[in-house]
Amino acid sequence: MDINVQIDRPALLLPVLALTFGTVAWSMSGATPVAQADLLAEETVVLDEEPRGGEGDAPQIVIRTTEEDIRRARAERELLLRREEILRYQIDRLEEERNYMKSDLSPEYDEEFRSTLRYLMDLLEDRRKAEDRILQGFKDLWEAQESALAAAQIGKENPAIHLLWPVEPVYGISATFKDPSYQAVFGLEHKAIDIPALQGTTVVAADDGIVEDVVDKGFGFSYVVVRHDGYATLYGHVSAFYVQKGDKVMQGDPIAQSGGMPGTKGAGNLSTGPHLHFEVITGAGHVNPLQYLPTAGVSIGDS
Repeated sequence: MDINVQIDRPALLLPVLALTFGTVAWSMSGATPVAQADLLAEETVVLDEEPRGGEGDAPQIVIRTTEEDIRRARAERELLLRREEILRYQIDRLEEERNYMKSDLSPEYDEEFRSTLRYLMDLLEDRRKAEDRILQGFKDLWEAQESALAAAQIGKENPAIHLLWPVEPVYGISATFKDPSYQAVFGLEHKAIDIPALQGTTVVAADDGIVEDVVDKGFGFSYVVVRHDGYATLYGHVSAFYVQKGDKVMQGDPIAQSGGMPGTKGAGNLSTGPHLHFEVITGAGHVNPLQYLPTAGVSIGDS
């Protein structure tokens, strides 16, 4: 987090500064994740003992976090307050995806669904573990989106975008761009489309480009970012990689394997079941991938 500290007379302010940061550190050391997010959401802290304007005025400390950090801290707080609702949403979505894929599931894979459902149910009883898990999942996603946005700044201002499906939408779309049900649960905009796919499905590059990032988070949110001419694509919840950073890829080239089953490699902590999380980002921000993909499939929620 970037913090700007403006100090008029530093020699006199060292004790005050130490006290200020010491107090914040002490306050956060024993705080729950929700309380920490509340503290971080403060936009400005001003210590001013006397009015400013004349010689001899008491020095002033102004601590400001960046606008982006403020927005992020508030989003984290909102997520933690919705802990139980998020877990129930994940459980419902996982059961829904299991039903849609049932005819294609092996007995072992079906048991994996059942085991994951039991794990999520247990988290409903473990508040602290659930909060830590949700918060880490959000941080991983935020990091991936920052990487993709940086890659999108390179190239044309108004790129021509013509995409191929990164995985075939055999089971439709489980969450649309800015999906209202997702926002109602998480309090966040869904800046992607979610394409249900069996665990280990080959993910291909949606367009020609250069691999900008290949990030393996272990059991966290693993992803690939591909930079195109003036935009980027982000492929999330991947369980294995076929490319490395700097590789040149052509549209349709294999780049990864899909994942998304909670508790498996690459899935992260906010996944709702096996699927590919797919984002398209231009220099101006996120756009709806469905505008640039061949028409196919229907939303699971609409079928």
